[in-house]
Amino acid sequence: MEHYLTCLNSGPKLEINFEELVYQITTRFDASITPAEARALSGSVNQKKDFNWLIECLHDCAIDSHKIDKLQDIDFERFTGVGVVVLTENVFLFSFDELRQGIYFYELGGDVLGNWEESKPILEKYDSPVIYRFFEREKEEVAVIPGIENHWFYAPLWKNRKFIVQAGFASLLTNIFAVGTSLFALIVYNRIIPANAMSSLYMLVIGMVILLTADYAIKTLRSRLLGAAGIESDIVIADRLFGQIIDLKHDTKKGSVGTLASILKEYEQIREFFTSATLVSIIDMPFACIFLFFIWYIGGHMVIPVIVGIFILIGVTLLVQPRLKKLSESSQEESHDKHSVLVETLSGLETVKLLGAGGLLRKRFKSVVSKQAKSADEVKRHTFFSTNLTQEVQQGVQISVVTVGAITVTTGEYGYGAIIACTILSGKALLPFVQLAQLLSRLNQIITGYNSLDGLMKQPTEHTKGSDYLRRGKYKGEVTFENVSYSYPNQDGLALEEISFLIRKGERIGVVGRVGSGKTTIGKLVTKLFPPKSGKILIDGVDISQLDPSEIRENIGYVSQDPWLIAGTVEQNISFGATEIKTEQMIEAADVSTSSDFINSHTKGFKQMLDERGEGLSGGQKQAITIARAIVKNPPILILDEPTSSMDAKTEKSFIDRFKKYNTEATILLITHRTSLLALVDKVIVVDKGKIVGSGSVDAFLKATKSEKIGKGSRKDSQVESVAGA
Repeated sequence: MEHYLTCLNSGPKLEINFEELVYQITTRFDASITPAEARALSGSVNQKKDFNWLIECLHDCAIDSHKIDKLQDIDFERFTGVGVVVLTENVFLFSFDELRQGIYFYELGGDVLGNWEESKPILEKYDSPVIYRFFEREKEEVAVIPGIENHWFYAPLWKNRKFIVQAGFASLLTNIFAVGTSLFALIVYNRIIPANAMSSLYMLVIGMVILLTADYAIKTLRSRLLGAAGIESDIVIADRLFGQIIDLKHDTKKGSVGTLASILKEYEQIREFFTSATLVSIIDMPFACIFLFFIWYIGGHMVIPVIVGIFILIGVTLLVQPRLKKLSESSQEESHDKHSVLVETLSGLETVKLLGAGGLLRKRFKSVVSKQAKSADEVKRHTFFSTNLTQEVQQGVQISVVTVGAITVTTGEYGYGAIIACTILSGKALLPFVQLAQLLSRLNQIITGYNSLDGLMKQPTEHTKGSDYLRRGKYKGEVTFENVSYSYPNQDGLALEEISFLIRKGERIGVVGRVGSGKTTIGKLVTKLFPPKSGKILIDGVDISQLDPSEIRENIGYVSQDPWLIAGTVEQNISFGATEIKTEQMIEAADVSTSSDFINSHTKGFKQMLDERGEGLSGGQKQAITIARAIVKNPPILILDEPTSSMDAKTEKSFIDRFKKYNTEATILLITHRTSLLALVDKVIVVDKGKIVGSGSVDAFLKATKSEKIGKGSRKDSQVESVAGA
């Protein structure tokens, strides 16, 4: 698979390693992103990278960019940030060198080219270079929210504020135009009808047609402006939320899968808010003052009932909102519980049916839905109370306006047209406040959803701004545990206690023990899914706290106890998470894992489509594919956790025979309780109750096991002593 962009400038083709470019740029900003992290968290279609991918990847690190036409346009005495120059034969970076006190050019590989004067003869030989400047995002001094330029939610909105401001001006115009119908009625009743000026009426109608056409055009423009701001912000925010999910620390992750999925679903409400008429109504609300001014200008005291009505509507809304806010929060929690039960049931539907436990889950689901229905019913009652009362207030205001208008007309202060015009304007002035209760109810849901999402974004992740990892590339494969202890969150006792061992490069070690002894935990600690509570874990002599988790996992082929497959082809599942895989490698991996046995017999072979989680395949077939996935990238470390637990004896024997012939120099950590698999390893570590109780050769372990079975009243712990001494 390709990792490079081919630049088709004049001259020879140049392949750019964009992942290396990300690392070189970010290290100059003290925020290094290793190539492994870039691949793991910022994937691209078909694994192909380009400058758009580079810019997006750096944007997540608060590094912005702009394109430069020519090197001669750069003022090197004032230049800040990091520059990239792509020529037909090479890629150069330039930045301020603190040792040399000046701007210096470097090859992507690291060799120094020189300062601008020294590099100029070489760089100017090429036509049409691609030049970018990367710089740290500037702080928004005028922003109300500190740090808004890097906030996961507000930053995209702030960036697109020009669209929202323009939409605000459009709303101002549409509200001014809305006065036109009232003025039309005023002129017709007070001027046209008394004077029987039909020609003037026709001209007035033509003017109103033009006004309405302009009003329609501006409203359409406003919708498009809000749509543009919403779409661009939506993509960025959704991407950041998903990025947060895949980078969450495994041991501190809060909430079940269903709860997290439900929290992500809250974003749908926020997105709908920005694309619905609700946002337009909020923008229109301040412009109600325009209508109040014209009512006063046209009808004088007729504005008083309207102002009183507005205060009553605001009072009613504020009266019911505290209760609606609490109901919204409790309803959201019940929604999360409902979604959690639903996801849990769907993910294990087959098991639920086999156990006949559907009724239990159905009862649990019904209980949650019942609570949510009660909350929803109470929300409706409060909303109906508010809505019905506001409608009565609206009608009362219209009656009051007409009444006050009639009194003022009888005194000769205003004409009949003023009553009609003020009645129309009173409806427009009240409309935003009539909708206020619904708007605040909607805002309560959005604020509650935002708080849930914000809580998710504040959960600790594996890659933070302060965790700058040094790129180390491909590992050798030595693994060391030094007095390592670990306990799972919210569980009493230690899963591992004072574990120490050394696995040298290329060694094949088996880890055996009873169920729950801590074997699997050892494998997960090596991958840095869990951090040790105490002690040290080293890979190639380096503490894993210094190593990028993504880089560690790129160097490890891991076969989990529970095979997990995606909906896609067999080829996609085998190559999932791997890079630069050739067809020959995939075929070899499939053959070693025994998955080729059923792949080759299928009409579509590697293009065979699999359902979600590999539904339709047997457990052994799923395991075979996950084994192929682990070895296809030829990692320096292989961790096989019960790799054949679902295979039949014949398939397992076939796998053992093929794996023995498999030419690999990888360090192998085999976690198993099957003695047949020990043919793949040279030494054994025995774990019991989180402690290492013995270690030695495979033969010594097998003899000890056999003696235990034959001996009467003997204990395994006593037999382990012979293993340790072997």
